[in-house]
Amino acid sequence: MRKITPSSAMLAGLLMASAGSASAGTVTFNSFDQYGSDFVNYVVTIDDVTTDVFTVNVKIADNSPNTGDILGIAFDLNYGFTASQLNIKGSDITKVGFNTLNNQGGNNFQGEGKDLFSNGTPDVLLTIGRSGSGFDFITQTSFTFASLGKNLEDAFLGTAFGIRAQSVGLNGEGSSKDIATTSTFEGSPVPVPAAVWFMGTGLLGLLGFARARKTAVAA
Repeated sequence: MRKITPSSAMLAGLLMASAGSASAGTVTFNSFDQYGSDFVNYVVTIDDVTTDVFTVNVKIADNSPNTGDILGIAFDLNYGFTASQLNIKGSDITKVGFNTLNNQGGNNFQGEGKDLFSNGTPDVLLTIGRSGSGFDFITQTSFTFASLGKNLEDAFLGTAFGIRAQSVGLNGEGSSKDIATTSTFEGSPVPVPAAVWFMGTGLLGLLGFARARKTAVAA
């Protein structure tokens, strides 16, 4: 019977672990309900490809009946956090609010639809760009924040995601407040880097050489 040494057992465990694949996924919100004067539909994707970070991509859908200037983004999370822990980063973000319905400058989710958020208030409310026409016209944006070790699907399961836009419609005088409460999750495997395999096979070769040498000396 072949003897299994501690070193070979440890190596086998390493290779078995590397044979698996890391998990990456995407949560998508793409069915928004209208709570403002004009309807805008969006596609929101959130992924965890980057370790310990959720990346959020927001854009006006190609089939949206109206376009507009994205002014505010509101969402809930299924885990506790402090402002400093979340570490929200995005080049278009001009103000970050927590547990509020109003970030000023027209970026508010007060009134109809607010009860879709946990306790009637979104956990996070971001102001995107500057309020008022003539400053910028943002139809898509992205930002990141810390996952704090949480699973992507669990973090957003059953949560609400809202978007506020200004300069909406053909004349650019409308506004929109649209909120989605239905999301889909799609997972995909991430291949383990080839370097892990090379390291494992190299260690196996070294162990084989050492065993053969030991046998030769004993003979």
